Amino acid sequence: MRHSEPTGPVPKRTGVSGQRGCEARQGCLVQIPSRTAAGHWPYHRAAEADKLPAMIITIDGPAGSGKSMVARRLAQELGIAHLDTGATYRAVTLKALEEGTDLEDSAALARLARQARVELVMDPAGARVLLDGRDVSAGIRSEHVTRQSYYLARSAQVREVLVALQRRLGEQLGSFIAEGRDQGSVVFPHAQVKFYLDAAPPIRAQRRYRELLDRGQGADYQQVLADLMQRDDRDRSRRVGPLRPAKDAIVVDTSDLTVEQVVAELKRHVEQGG
Repeated sequence: MRHSEPTGPVPKRTGVSGQRGCEARQGCLVQIPSRTAAGHWPYHRAAEADKLPAMIITIDGPAGSGKSMVARRLAQELGIAHLDTGATYRAVTLKALEEGTDLEDSAALARLARQARVELVMDPAGARVLLDGRDVSAGIRSEHVTRQSYYLARSAQVREVLVALQRRLGEQLGSFIAEGRDQGSVVFPHAQVKFYLDAAPPIRAQRRYRELLDRGQGADYQQVLADLMQRDDRDRSRRVGPLRPAKDAIVVDTSDLTVEQVVAELKRHVEQGG
């Protein structure tokens, strides 16, 4: 595994705080169940949670780098929430497709993003995504939505709306791991620990291919690889929020590592304060 040490100072932190409940507040976008069916907290709520500063960890990287699975597992290990920021783009993309909005019209997409109500339901098994009150957790993961989400991601107007939404979600969660493409560089630049995961394109394409098959979606490996390479080029070359490591991010090549090994490596850095 190859990784680089942060080039900027990262505040030392040995613990994590609990979540800031907002269930009773107007404008709450996060639903946190009080207890799971087994009677346990869905994630850590320390007795002195309100007295502890929030711990923010960011994990960025291209498609297939393993960031989604690693973010979920690491959040479970640390007992904090997982914020999948890509879900916000996917949810608004789904709304645009359903309403027939012109994907080339940035102003129309931005209006749609402002109108959409995207909420998270933090279940122990993972967050569910609600769009205007309905569960779209499965619908936003289709390959069609994935391909079309590029139009929203490249729009400065849309990104302004959704970055603000992601920050509001984070504020309501308290301590969390934010996963995406520009979390450490744009959305949460003051996060205590930042990671950037990467892997060789053929390996990332193979992971994506298997993921699609596991979901019961038809897929061709060569097409998946071609789509991934095209998405990489788009994400890295866009003018707003391009895909790149934050200057103080720890870069981890996951090509030859298991999920468990990556989680252990990231957890070690977090426990050492970055």
